[in-house]
Amino acid sequence: MNKLTISAVAAAVALSAAVPAQAATLLGVKAGADAWFADAKINSASNSDSDTHKSYYVALEHFIPLVPNVRLRYADVDAGTVSFGQTDYTAYYEILDNDAIAFDIGVTLSKFNAGKFVGESFSEWQPNLYGNVEVGLPMTPVSVFGDLNFGNYDGTSTVDGQAGVKWTLPLIAADLNLRAGYRVMDYDFDFIKQSEGKVKLDGWFAGVEVDF
Repeated sequence: MNKLTISAVAAAVALSAAVPAQAATLLGVKAGADAWFADAKINSASNSDSDTHKSYYVALEHFIPLVPNVRLRYADVDAGTVSFGQTDYTAYYEILDNDAIAFDIGVTLSKFNAGKFVGESFSEWQPNLYGNVEVGLPMTPVSVFGDLNFGNYDGTSTVDGQAGVKWTLPLIAADLNLRAGYRVMDYDFDFIKQSEGKVKLDGWFAGVEVDF
């Protein structure tokens, strides 16, 4: 075996050993689910009971320059006279990402599916700006976070934001994050014609997230 072949084999072995070690830094996946205990105010009138709504999300972060990371989130809202499924398609960039602070910005397209508003049906798209920040508390597994989707398009305004605390438990192949906080949806649907089209939901949430 000549020197060139030996060098090639050595390089291949070194590369194969390095790739698994780097894979976690090249690609990352987060997936989670939340239970949201929210009160509703519809056209300025408060509902008497708090309802539990479910939310699920998955995000993919990668190493490819200029190509945004992506997040898909779904929320199922049922507040009696108002109900809809909301799917958020988000493309974002990581501006900062270290143990002390993470900061993302991007855009979201929200799709309201199978919507009912005081007897009126709707199915609409809504563009939003997106921001997310997370700050780690030094020497602890705890961090505080907040994210926000907000927009105003064609007479419809939407604000969907949450803030909370995350506790990270390291596992062998991933981190398990326990999350809790407060979420607010404040929507003014201009496409609703038979009433004001205003709905606000707010309340505490709790959830779990797996970070690979």
